[in-house]
Amino acid sequence: MSEVTGDFPGDARVYLVHVGNFAPSHAEETVLSVGERRRADTFELAFVRKRFVWRRIILRTLIAARLGCRPHEVDLQSTPAGRPFVAGSDLDVSVSHSRDVALIAMIGGRKRIGVDVEALAPMPDQEQVAEIVLTPQELTEFRRFDVSCDVFYRIWTCKEACLKAIGTGFRLDPRAVEIRLADLAAPMVQRIPGSVRYTLTCFEPITGYIAALAVQLGEEHSEEIAR
Repeated sequence: MSEVTGDFPGDARVYLVHVGNFAPSHAEETVLSVGERRRADTFELAFVRKRFVWRRIILRTLIAARLGCRPHEVDLQSTPAGRPFVAGSDLDVSVSHSRDVALIAMIGGRKRIGVDVEALAPMPDQEQVAEIVLTPQELTEFRRFDVSCDVFYRIWTCKEACLKAIGTGFRLDPRAVEIRLADLAAPMVQRIPGSVRYTLTCFEPITGYIAALAVQLGEEHSEEIAR
């Protein structure tokens, strides 16, 4: 595990985890809650279970270090949409994974945060997928660039980071969030449900991957995006 260096807003922190490199021991798994262990046991494939368990162990370890407690003492819960949150804390967390790589993002001050990471794999049906998940304005900007620029992945990670930040995930149509990508290096949130505004950071956490971080602007989050 390592901290990702970048120009992230405020006290936002992002950590990179190689979930394919380790096999959690029984002792390490004891930091998980009963609910987390039950969820882990629902995965039929051993490598999927291992990745989930390792992500949760690291997430608990990072939160515990931030809060000054032990990993097993963290009251880590999940929303109906599956979004993790720390009960009774002003800390917000977000987790994303793609293949053997996971990103964990966190921020204090009762602000909202969302992170997404994707492996830059070829997508033969990229145009068809884009027509389904992108807004007309996003499609126009997407088609201005050479597909080799991986523009679709930039837009997609930004949209998913926003959906995670507001807490809906894919229960909400991804076209409800619109990303402005006139400048590839500086994506902006053009439209998002609710009154809370977000800033975006697009970055490459490791070779072959693209990621985006959405962080709330301004004061603490309001009830409209409460957990």
